[in-house]
Amino acid sequence: MHKRTKIISTIGPSSKSPTLIKKLYDKGMNVVRINMSHTSIADMKEVIKDIKTINKGVASSIGVMIDTQGPEIRTANFDEDIELTKGDEIFLVSENLKKKKQIIVDNLSHIKGLKVGGKISLDNGLIDLKIVSTSKGCIECLVLDSGKISGKKHVNFPGAQIKLPTLTDKDKTDLSEALKVGIDFIALSFCRSAKDLKELRNFLSESKYQPEIFAKVEDQEGIKNIKEITKNSDGLMIARGDLGIETDMTNLPYVQRNMVKVASELGKKSIVATQLLESMIDKPHPTRAEVSDVTNAVYEGADALMLSGETSIGKHPVKCVQYLRDISLNAERSETLHFESNLKHESDWHTLAATSVKLAKKINAEAIVVLTRSGFTAELISSARPRVPVFAFTNDRATQNKLSISSSIENIFLNFSVDHEKTIKNAFEILKSEYKFKNNNKLIVISGIFSDIFADAIQIRFLK
Repeated sequence: MHKRTKIISTIGPSSKSPTLIKKLYDKGMNVVRINMSHTSIADMKEVIKDIKTINKGVASSIGVMIDTQGPEIRTANFDEDIELTKGDEIFLVSENLKKKKQIIVDNLSHIKGLKVGGKISLDNGLIDLKIVSTSKGCIECLVLDSGKISGKKHVNFPGAQIKLPTLTDKDKTDLSEALKVGIDFIALSFCRSAKDLKELRNFLSESKYQPEIFAKVEDQEGIKNIKEITKNSDGLMIARGDLGIETDMTNLPYVQRNMVKVASELGKKSIVATQLLESMIDKPHPTRAEVSDVTNAVYEGADALMLSGETSIGKHPVKCVQYLRDISLNAERSETLHFESNLKHESDWHTLAATSVKLAKKINAEAIVVLTRSGFTAELISSARPRVPVFAFTNDRATQNKLSISSSIENIFLNFSVDHEKTIKNAFEILKSEYKFKNNNKLIVISGIFSDIFADAIQIRFLK
């Protein structure tokens, strides 16, 4: 059964072997995410090498996403956990000031705009602090929630400004190494403005690889600039961990829905991420609330759903992907919210793509087949949210991989022939051999770019 919603799995200690990656793929994974906050360059290259090997033996290839660390503020790398009790006084410091109870925080001096009475969150919101006073290199706080804090945990300052570049020196080093071996997507952490995206594109301009860029919007500044960020990116990642801290948690579902809506209306892709099946890091089954959460993301029309700790450090990585696939398939039986209905048609190709989707529904076609070199035509069809599978055949490996993340698309490599009919015949043979299509299945066929010639055509064809 065809799954329209794509699945992204974060690779880590629980899933980094080639055998497990292939099992994730077999259960429905489409893209692997490598989180450079927790992955060495050597491990990153090893995972990419394994993906390339797997891709040689599968029809629809796996895409590779690098997630930058960005200007993160984290606790320092200390050995022993620090016990915090509600009502305690605690000092956040930039260096060891030998306070009775202190937590050293990296990059603390780059936080501006702190206010007495404001909130600070530790470890993705598990522990909240209230600001009592501030001085250079030191913030006195009152502990609002009891708990333990360990080294290298997130520290959030809702409403404050981080005076650090979005693309850090570490990010540039990581990306430079990743580009040497080839990647398909970059998730730009803590993207706050269109300027951040332009800086990344300038950095990538010399590379032979041109990955798609997904903006991770994680704070109030990013939300404020959401339309400009979306216009200048290839898609949005709704990173709900930091967003749920930077904004009122009760407002997070609205923020998510609005971001998916903005992306759909501008013809860009969207990824819903963070804590989709969080309970399955330890438990073998999701909660009913998690199932409903995932279902709502599918109803909203997100292109992809992303697993983080569930597949990187969890006990049941393969089962998580299987659950995400099954939840998606069940949710896809219902209509989406159709945010794409407000998508503007900027060219004849936009109109052609939207028409193909409507035609497929009108005549009950089994699928849409598109021949494309750059992926442009296939992406436009995907953005129109067809309810039938879209088989995108391309003779470009980079295009094939980039289509791995687009809703509804099966991304397939095919050597194009100068003879148009021969190319279509070869595509049909793959549909029969790999995807169990049968003779006389009704298809919509769109010819994009083949043999260096534009062929603008939409046809109703029967499989032979």
